[in-house]
Amino acid sequence: MAVDRIRLAEGLAAIVADVPGQEGLPERLCHACLAALPVDGVGLSLMTNEHAGGRMLLGATDAAGSKIEELQFSLGEGPCVTAFSEARPVLVPDVTTDEVRLLWPAFAEQVVAAGVGALFAFPLQVGAIGIGVLDCHRIRTGPLEEVTEALVVATAVTAALLDHQARILAAAEVKPELIDLSWRDHAAVHQATGMVSSQLSVPTDTALARLRAHAFCEGRPLKDVAADVVARRLRFSEEDGG
Repeated sequence: MAVDRIRLAEGLAAIVADVPGQEGLPERLCHACLAALPVDGVGLSLMTNEHAGGRMLLGATDAAGSKIEELQFSLGEGPCVTAFSEARPVLVPDVTTDEVRLLWPAFAEQVVAAGVGALFAFPLQVGAIGIGVLDCHRIRTGPLEEVTEALVVATAVTAALLDHQARILAAAEVKPELIDLSWRDHAAVHQATGMVSSQLSVPTDTALARLRAHAFCEGRPLKDVAADVVARRLRFSEEDGG
């Protein structure tokens, strides 16, 4: 299948211009990407090195897409993380292989349990600068033949997000940026990271690793563990290992 670049760009630009607020924009962008590609679902994440954790879910087309993104955020590993850090597409036609388990052991186990067969992550880039990642998933295993088309979609999404930010900057009234909206969803995680950093007298990246390890061992979402830390129901210490 070939992607009509002009029609796709015009469609995404129309979405950016049409959405009165920002809350519904990420999902509409994701669904537009899904319509252009032969995959079962799409997730969109913004990436930044300015905050602990470095990434945040912007939107997804379905529950599976949200689960994939949340797993990668909680565990700090997966195709999305690698695609951003290495600035290249990461194509995983079969998530059950030994290679995948070796690369991302915790993520691979849980994503297989979620019923996902294949994952394809494409960085959203402006030159050498990365702003996020487009994650595509399928239930069945098998390669993605339309890699070129997916790169076209990723480029179009990047342009749409930049157009959106330009509109925000040009607006007279003050509105939260998309990155702020997505960051708000994980605010407790980053507040908890700071608290654990203080409790253990360690850097924030180490504190976040401790939070992730605790969540994984307990089989709980990272955001729930963070909420316990913020509410002071959970305190980390060197003596009990967190």
